[in-house]
Amino acid sequence: MIKKMVTWVEKWAEHHHAKKALAVVAFTESSFFPIPPFVLIVAMLAIDKKHSWIRLALIGMISSVLGGVAAYFVGKFFYGYIGAPLVDFYGLTAEVEKLGTVFKDHVFMTIFIASLSPIPYKVFTLSAGLFSVNLLAFILASIVGRSIRFFVVAYLADRYGIHAKKFILEKQKLFTIFFVTAIIGFILYLFLRN
Repeated sequence: MIKKMVTWVEKWAEHHHAKKALAVVAFTESSFFPIPPFVLIVAMLAIDKKHSWIRLALIGMISSVLGGVAAYFVGKFFYGYIGAPLVDFYGLTAEVEKLGTVFKDHVFMTIFIASLSPIPYKVFTLSAGLFSVNLLAFILASIVGRSIRFFVVAYLADRYGIHAKKFILEKQKLFTIFFVTAIIGFILYLFLRN
């Protein structure tokens, strides 16, 4: 099913509303959609070099941050109805519960790391609302982290085309291990420091 969804998202790269599709995918991926917007960015740049990789990165980043803010409010006001089933779908309920204590004291660093990691960003955006973390710190961390992520992917896609997709997918496991280790290390550091 995921492969079919990836193919469906990639087909939008050839559509005249591809940039709008990118905005929608980036926005929804921050709260519930399982396919990352990077798939569409790579496809768009592989098909048509007329696209500005900087503009695509900006569209993706802004839409992703706005989607993150929307997910924050879903987590804050509707977590029991919408957020909890989504987190449960991804099998991350226990992790979300542990995030509460970390979020309260270290909002910026937690969201910054989450924005860069391959771990679904939606888990952190919904959790941030659930734990009512500082909204300004949440937004600033999301802007910085998502900017880095979108600009790096868009640059690689512009420079290496379809080969960037293969590289990103092949290295996904390695990046996941690295970021999970970094997040666990950061959480352990916070708990052991007190």
